[in-house]
Amino acid sequence: MAGLLTLRDFEGPVITVQCKPCGQQGELDRRALVKQFGASMRFVDLRRRMAMGCDKMHCSDGQDRCGTQFPCLLEAGVAVELQKPT
Repeated sequence: MAGLLTLRDFEGPVITVQCKPCGQQGELDRRALVKQFGASMRFVDLRRRMAMGCDKMHCSDGQDRCGTQFPCLLEAGVAVELQKPT
């Protein structure tokens, strides 16, 4: 599960991050993140940090509607994308 993955689990030099609803995307230096947060930083926690200030993170109904994700995890095959029920 992607939430349990840590920076240690991803070996690439660049971590891609994007939020489709907000139209934001970028690249983060993995080494700098490890230096700042430690190799045991979980991607679920990194996602929360990246989404700080996002209006969709904590909606009035208590649901997390933020679309922040890490495409690099899918590309590396270390995570699977969960499909939302239709």
